[in-house]
Amino acid sequence: MAEKFEIIVDGQTIACDGLSWDYPQTDGESSGATDENVMIRDVLPERMKLACTFQYVDEVKAAQLLRIRALAECNVNFYDLRTRGRVTRKMYPVSDEITAHMLLDGTFYCEPFELRFIQMVPDGV
Repeated sequence: MAEKFEIIVDGQTIACDGLSWDYPQTDGESSGATDENVMIRDVLPERMKLACTFQYVDEVKAAQLLRIRALAECNVNFYDLRTRGRVTRKMYPVSDEITAHMLLDGTFYCEPFELRFIQMVPDGV
């Protein structure tokens, strides 16, 4: 079983240096006040976001993350704060610019970056 700081993307386990969750709540177009000054709230289904931070990435892991970032969609299994357990969601990946360096002595290093996964189908839909 994967730990809280690990995600599983299409069967590939990836350890993250940090994990954060974003649970945005969005109101629909019919939210607001009626002519009778009655407030109506139309809450849309939630589309959560998962952010994985990477501080220390070797060349093999950088290549793996670049391949994952190129996916149009994927199944991501992760520790979910709301349920306090692991869940799997259909998501798509986006990331910061990934800047890697190879020094003259052959040393590889990658600058810290964040890889985010955005839920494609909101819960409750």
